[in-house]
Amino acid sequence: MSGFGAPERKTRNAQGACAVEKLAIFGGKPVIPLGRVIPWPAAEKKHLDALRGVVDSGKYHRVNHPIVSDLEQNLARWIGKWQVRAVGSGTAAIHIELDYFKERGEQVVTAALNWPGAVGPITINGLEPVFVDVDMSVAGIDQQAAAERFNPNVAAVLITHLFGNNVLVPDGRHAARAQGIAVIDDICQSIAAAKAIVGGSHLDADALALSGNGAKHLGAGELGFVITEDDDLIAHVDRVSLSSSSRSGARIFSPLSQGYNYRPNVFSSSIAKLRVTEMDAQLEIRRDNSNLLWEMISDLAGILPLFDSSDRDHSMLNFPLRIEPEVLGFPPGPAARDFVVKSLQAEGVPICVWLTKPVFEYLPEIRNKWNAVDFPHTVKILDTMFYVSEIAPPNGGELMHLYADAFHKVWSALHKQGPEIAAGAIPS
Repeated sequence: MSGFGAPERKTRNAQGACAVEKLAIFGGKPVIPLGRVIPWPAAEKKHLDALRGVVDSGKYHRVNHPIVSDLEQNLARWIGKWQVRAVGSGTAAIHIELDYFKERGEQVVTAALNWPGAVGPITINGLEPVFVDVDMSVAGIDQQAAAERFNPNVAAVLITHLFGNNVLVPDGRHAARAQGIAVIDDICQSIAAAKAIVGGSHLDADALALSGNGAKHLGAGELGFVITEDDDLIAHVDRVSLSSSSRSGARIFSPLSQGYNYRPNVFSSSIAKLRVTEMDAQLEIRRDNSNLLWEMISDLAGILPLFDSSDRDHSMLNFPLRIEPEVLGFPPGPAARDFVVKSLQAEGVPICVWLTKPVFEYLPEIRNKWNAVDFPHTVKILDTMFYVSEIAPPNGGELMHLYADAFHKVWSALHKQGPEIAAGAIPS
């Protein structure tokens, strides 16, 4: 591996001295030793104790299980405003909410940069998704583009908050309100968006959908939540979901139920209940880690945050970034991102690539109705973004310093030989 195998960077060793290493992707020593990163959901003995509490209760299900009821109340108290109803998943929550509002129209406006599990419920409800592009700062729905697609046939606008970002879009919300369009926020990746993050107020929304999935902030397994001030929507959860029992636990067979059976998992609820009590501390560590890491790598050429570094209320599910290929000597497209990802992974940084195509290309029923070229911001983000997946506790500042060392090591190599790599002169 002549040439690129020998780029040098001075990195700190345990004694604070300087060492010269070649990139791990070419046989060098990784910056981060194996086992140093603790992956979320960071299992602990107290989680086993919570699960044991379900076993000891003698009941493993029921929507009115005391653990589920306590979780709903505790989460509502932490949020500080809305009612909460636990369901089977974040996708289930979106499905139920769209089912409730679908009488308002036949279309749902949402972003092309999205998760299939968020968009799938639109067609499941017999509605038509209408896609718009996103802004380049936080990967949120372009509020002006959304407002331009609003019409009397739109039932709802689905605002997806990705990667822990807060997508406020006040003008878009106002435009929806003016036309009687329901506002639904998918905050499955951004739990803090349920709190008072808008100048001391909560989001102007009809409903929010939250996930308790093991990869999310509640890190509980399969679980979701309908969050709303609408009493009728809360009742609608049971009306469409419970087919053989009532909220009180009585054995009934409702002729009105749609039989969705989106019941919450009690075992997952037990862990989520525990995590709610620790949520403020968890979010503080995520924010501190992300702020520290960005401070240490923000001077690197050609790298941009896919989050608002000034937002002190973001949830930082992960640490999303995007790169500018041309600055690194690469042509437009994913090649630069792909090389950076492979190199950082080899150094031991937990790096992931999210989706690589607009969401409609993952959904067979609608993939042929939309064209990626009509969503240039979405395509650009998907070609250039990646994220550091592990910034949650118990990982802390020391690990963030190691991440930063790895970034600087890779960027030093790119600075020296980026054009040669891009041209294929050096194998990647």
